[in-house]
Amino acid sequence: MNTLTLSLKSVHGLAWFFLTLLPVSTALAAPVAHISRTTGNVTVANAQAPAKAASNGMGIDNGALVTTGRDGQAVIKFRDGQTVALQSKSVFRVSDYQFNQAAPETGQSFLALLQGGARILTGVIGNRNREGWKLSLPTATAGIRGTDFLAVVRESAAYFKVNTGSIAATNGAGTGVFVAGQNALAENVTTVTKVISDAQLPPGLFSELEGMSLTGSLSGPASGAAGPAGPMIGPVPAWAVGLGIGGAAIGAMIAAENNKDNATTTHH
Repeated sequence: MNTLTLSLKSVHGLAWFFLTLLPVSTALAAPVAHISRTTGNVTVANAQAPAKAASNGMGIDNGALVTTGRDGQAVIKFRDGQTVALQSKSVFRVSDYQFNQAAPETGQSFLALLQGGARILTGVIGNRNREGWKLSLPTATAGIRGTDFLAVVRESAAYFKVNTGSIAATNGAGTGVFVAGQNALAENVTTVTKVISDAQLPPGLFSELEGMSLTGSLSGPASGAAGPAGPMIGPVPAWAVGLGIGGAAIGAMIAAENNKDNATTTHH
């Protein structure tokens, strides 16, 4: 018991240490987005403070890491009108977001989905500066052309579903372009992203995201959508190292959440 308590305190301290290494300009900047809707266990970590429970209206800064628990969901609204909906057991980072309403063509939105799933509706940046919009995933980086799409990370592979517009998924093997109505799979970094049919998707892969409301109150995860019981989120993937906060800080926060979740499970 004492060993677990000390371990949790140490790992939170390590996460806070790495977060304080972010540039001062990041800490002083105005929020780039806010939590529009949240339900269940959702936390936000940023340069101003270690991870804390999210609430409706909470500001999201550049560099922020948003984590949803096994029962958590969140909808994030950005300054240019972009919307990101996160399903349960997700880890999402605002890597670098810049938007000037007077010069929208100079805006940029660099995001990262480390784990879990997201539905993304692009805003002004996605329409005015498509080259300045990127979503990093374990096996590909997605660019857009004015889009509503879903992305899910499952066992290190990245799956996409395009509702409107199109996406371009790029990795070491090349670039694949996918349009409305298509599903795609980026299996690994050495295989080009390819079109797959609905029958080739893991059962229920997109069901939780498709059941989320982007404007009204959120409901809990769809039945069975969160997958089998287990740790809230998994270990930090190797590809995430160097995303800005640093792999050690991200790993520390993820490890802390895993330990909390496992401790709760053990003592029920």
